[in-house]
Amino acid sequence: MNAPDRYERFVVPEGTKKVSYERDTKIINAASFTIEREDHTIGNILRMQLHRDENVLFAGYKLPHPLQYKIIVRAYNQAINDLDKEFDHLKNGFEAEVAKHSVEY
Repeated sequence: MNAPDRYERFVVPEGTKKVSYERDTKIINAASFTIEREDHTIGNILRMQLHRDENVLFAGYKLPHPLQYKIIVRAYNQAINDLDKEFDHLKNGFEAEVAKHSVEY
């Protein structure tokens, strides 16, 4: 079978950022956030949370391919810098939990 090993769905490769950020060059205050090793669970939670903010004009996510373990969250916001801070907070919280529960293999 051509499917990758199961652990690759969860373990972020060394040298790869958990969350990366790219501003949209065509739309002001729009950006894409790529979150490695996540799926629809986190994507839908982030999308719904973004929709709660009245400053967010658009929020959505996609899973580029079933064998690529990442999601891409796109948002169009009146204040994209605030959104960037929210993702940093999410990333720091995630890394803190991973460090707390990490087991050396």
